[in-house]
Amino acid sequence: MTRTSKQTASKIVKPGEDFEPWESHNRVPLPVIWIALALGVWGTALLFQDQSSYAVAQGDREADEVAAHDAPEGGEALFLANCSTCHQPNGVGVRLAVPPLQDSEFAKAGPEVVAQIVLRGIDGPIRVKGFTFDGHMPSFAAALDDGEVAQLASYVAGRFGDADAALGRDQVAELRAAHAGSGSWQGGEELAGLVPGLPAQPAMPAMAQAGPDPAISDLIFAGRGDVWSCASCHGGLGQGAENTPRLAGLSQGYIAKQLQDFREGERQNEHMSFVAKGLSDSEIEGLAVYYAGLRVDSTAQPALGGDLARGERIALQGDWSLGVPACFSCHGPSGFGVGADFPALAAQQPAYLASQLAAWAGGHRNNSPLGLMDRISEALPESDRRAVADYLASLPAVPPTEQKAMARIEGGGDEL
Repeated sequence: MTRTSKQTASKIVKPGEDFEPWESHNRVPLPVIWIALALGVWGTALLFQDQSSYAVAQGDREADEVAAHDAPEGGEALFLANCSTCHQPNGVGVRLAVPPLQDSEFAKAGPEVVAQIVLRGIDGPIRVKGFTFDGHMPSFAAALDDGEVAQLASYVAGRFGDADAALGRDQVAELRAAHAGSGSWQGGEELAGLVPGLPAQPAMPAMAQAGPDPAISDLIFAGRGDVWSCASCHGGLGQGAENTPRLAGLSQGYIAKQLQDFREGERQNEHMSFVAKGLSDSEIEGLAVYYAGLRVDSTAQPALGGDLARGERIALQGDWSLGVPACFSCHGPSGFGVGADFPALAAQQPAYLASQLAAWAGGHRNNSPLGLMDRISEALPESDRRAVADYLASLPAVPPTEQKAMARIEGGGDEL
């Protein structure tokens, strides 16, 4: 070892026992910082989201508890489920289509009168609060038991007629037995015998009581000259087929208006326009009365491949995202029709219904009151038209009225 090396070695100092090695820190890469910040933000967001979800869930539970506590019960619930579609929740009815219950002569007559109407239903014209209505109210005898009829009748009479009396289950059972097999009330004329002091009521059309005269029967089953018979297209019992509509059970006013519209060019159909132009006013009324009185089974069934669940939703609830109200809000519960402007839809042939919806949407039919069906049909896509037409075809027809006068069709040989 040289002298210089010895001097350098003598200057080297050995580290002590507590010496810790170290090196200077390099800067943390920016991507690592960004990832750390992102993880921090994500964790904080999850924390607040969990707290928010808990708050929302708690609020939903509390709202459900309040809704369940405040949900209508008894007669009110029965009214909302069975009657409010036509008569409206506040009982004011529909102008010129559905009679009001609020302050009506029938609600004021008490729950016993209301119960008898609920049990039998009404066919024919009736005058309520100074206005005449002509439609069909179905019987609820099969849908409601004695206790439910008692609750419903008591609620309607108390809520809309300020009647204090309440009806019991046993009383309804007696009324049901007394009216068994009686059929629908024949308009206000027959109800006048039930409600003392009722204002003068319109009479039932004479032909609805006596049956069609021979001339009307000939039009229906044999035709006349160049005018072919109604039955040749609509069937012997007016049940229709495929794109030919069911006429049985449609209201008298609706049938008469459609025939008049065909005759005057307000509604377009080459075949029906030809037939209607050969009919007099009295013949149109006679045909309308006849078909309105028919109560026969449905021959319709879903045939368009429509989504029945979707069709049911449109019929019962509508679709407000499309601006489409429920079909039954105008056409009545179960689609049995309301007055002259809103025909029965239940048991109608699906191909016919879908074609009419398409005609309204395309501007080829425009005789709907206030243009309602034009706007509704245009808003419905083609799949929805098929869906609702198929669903309505699956429903039962307007129920029987047991009118003895319509027991046999003269000239047709068919018993109803």
